Amino acid sequence: MFKFNAFVGRRRQVIDALCTFMLIIACLFNIAVSPYCMCVMESCHKHELTAVLVRVKTVMPQTVAVVCLVIRAKTMLHSANGEFREYEDKAREYDACFLDRVGGAFVAFIVSAYAVTILPINAYRLYLIYRDVRDHTVTAFFMLMYVQNLCTCSTEIHYVARCSRLYRRFCRINEDVSTLKLATVAANRYPSVLLQSADGRDDDDNRRRGTMSWTRPMAGDVELLRMRHQCVRDAVGDLNDLYGVQLLLSLCILCLMTVIDTYGEMFRKYSLARSQAFLYVWLTHYSFRLCAIVLTTHFTMKQGYRTKTLASDINNRILDTSTKEELYLFSNQILRSSLEFTTCDFFTLNAHFITSTIFAVITYFIVLFQYVR
Repeated sequence: MFKFNAFVGRRRQVIDALCTFMLIIACLFNIAVSPYCMCVMESCHKHELTAVLVRVKTVMPQTVAVVCLVIRAKTMLHSANGEFREYEDKAREYDACFLDRVGGAFVAFIVSAYAVTILPINAYRLYLIYRDVRDHTVTAFFMLMYVQNLCTCSTEIHYVARCSRLYRRFCRINEDVSTLKLATVAANRYPSVLLQSADGRDDDDNRRRGTMSWTRPMAGDVELLRMRHQCVRDAVGDLNDLYGVQLLLSLCILCLMTVIDTYGEMFRKYSLARSQAFLYVWLTHYSFRLCAIVLTTHFTMKQGYRTKTLASDINNRILDTSTKEELYLFSNQILRSSLEFTTCDFFTLNAHFITSTIFAVITYFIVLFQYVR
C-alpha cells in the first residue's frame, strides 16, 4: 500500500511538472506573438489609425501570460514547501476534533458560474476567429490565452472554496455561542436555576426537578469555543500567506481586462471576429470573479468578528466568575487578532474594496480614453 501511494505521488509530481513546462512554453509563445496577433485582429495593415489600439490591446494578453506564470510559480513554490499539504492536514485535524463537515453546494455554484460565464463565450469567439481570420497562429494564440485565464480562475476557485470553509466554521462557532447566550438568558429569567447550580446537586437531580442546569454555559464550554475560534483564526493567517500574491495579481488583471475590453468595444470598427455579446458577458464574468473573491472574504471576516459581540453579550449576563474570565479572555483574543484578508498587505478585501475598484477602473478608463482618442 505504501509503495502504491508513493508511486501515485511520484506520478502526480511528474504530471504537474509536465503541465508547468507546457504552460511556460504557452505563456512565452503568447508574449512573443501578441503584437502580430493583435495586428491581424485589428487589421492594422489596412488602417493606420488602429496602431494605438493595437498597442493598448497587446498589453492584455502579455499581462495575462505573465500573471499566469507568476501565479503558477508561486503555487508550485508553496506546494514544494509542503504549505498546501500542511494547511489541508490542519483542516482535517480540525474536522476530526470538532466534527465539522462543510457542504460543497456553494463551491459547486462558484464552479458552475465560472464555467457558464467563460466557456461558451470563449468557445464561440474561437469559432469566429477560425471562421473569419483563418490564421492558425492567431487561433492558437487565443486558445492558449483562454487556457492561461482558466489557470488563473482555478487558483481563485481554490481560494474561494477554502475561504468558504472558514466562513462555515465561524458560523458553526457563532451558532454554539448563540446557544450559550440563549441558555444564559433563560437561566437569568429563573433565579432558582442559579440557586440550584450553587447547592451542589448533580445533573440528574436537577433534571428530576425540572430545571435546565445542564444547558447553562460553563467555563469549559467557553474554553472549547475559544480553542475552535483560535484554530480558524490561524487558518485565516495561513490563507493570507498562501494566496496573497495570487489574489493581488488576479484582481489587477481583472481591472486591466475590464478597461481594455471596454475600450476595445468602443473602437472596434475594424476588429475581426467580434460580437456585441462579448463585452456584456466578459464584464459579467469579471464582475462575478471580483465579487466572489471579495464578498466571500468580507462575510467571513464579519462572522469572525461577530463572535466577539456574542461573547461580550454573554459576559454581561453571566454570574459565574470562571466563566466570565474565559469570556473576557475570548473577547480579548479576538480583538487583538487580525481577521482581515489582505493581498500582500496592499488591499484589504472587504465590501469597500468593490466600490474603490469601480472608481479606479472608471478613472483609468477616462485617462486611457483621453490618451488615445
